Amino acid sequence: DAERSRWVAMPSELKVADTWDKCIENTLRKVSYGTLAGAVVSLVLFRGTTSRCSVLFFGSGIGAGIGYTECRNEFDALEAAAPAAPPQTLANQ
Repeated sequence: DAERSRWVAMPSELKVADTWDKCIENTLRKVSYGTLAGAVVSLVLFRGTTSRCSVLFFGSGIGAGIGYTECRNEFDALEAAAPAAPPQTLANQ
């Protein structure tokens, strides 16, 4: 719960930077896991170099896609939690 209170007290610029850091770390982790899973599957099931590379890149792509989707969800949640800006009127400009 201390992490949550620290997050609420942060300025919005730091929240965006923190979200970027988490997203990059998460995406790299997912790409690594996908590559590792693709390597294991390709070594077990396929003999040809082209087939093995294809499965390896497919696993990497799956990991990158999952990482991207999770990052998009994080930024959507960050945007939804942001306070709404006051509407611009001619008097405010």
